[in-house]
Amino acid sequence: MTFDPVAFRAAFPAFQETPDAAILVWASIVEQSPMASWFACAPLTQQQLIVAHIGYMLANANSIGNSQGGGAVVSGTEGSVSASFVAPPVKDGLEYYLSSSTYGQMLWAMLNISSAGGVYVGGLPERHAFRKVGGTFR
Repeated sequence: MTFDPVAFRAAFPAFQETPDAAILVWASIVEQSPMASWFACAPLTQQQLIVAHIGYMLANANSIGNSQGGGAVVSGTEGSVSASFVAPPVKDGLEYYLSSSTYGQMLWAMLNISSAGGVYVGGLPERHAFRKVGGTFR
């Protein structure tokens, strides 16, 4: 699988100054992850969004690592600095992970749109279209 850094930069101008080597490393991180089979088959926009998410997370690792969490600020004080965050409303770990960047949120929205129709898993799909002997579908 080859990932095109030029097309990536054209789609995401925020990474215009990022060298090709860094972008290719981000893509290889996804290719080496449990998401590798999805990444190989995913549409180009989804591939670019996950690479942008990885790049954003790695570029901001120092500031993210020093923070106590993410989410919406629900309270704050100024004297002796205090802040409270509420975690984003998520259903699972992948959604929480993707909610940590704008690129991840866009990817999550696209994944939800593409999976809205459901997925057929297991069984013999041809049995849903053809009747068996005796006139039944199963």
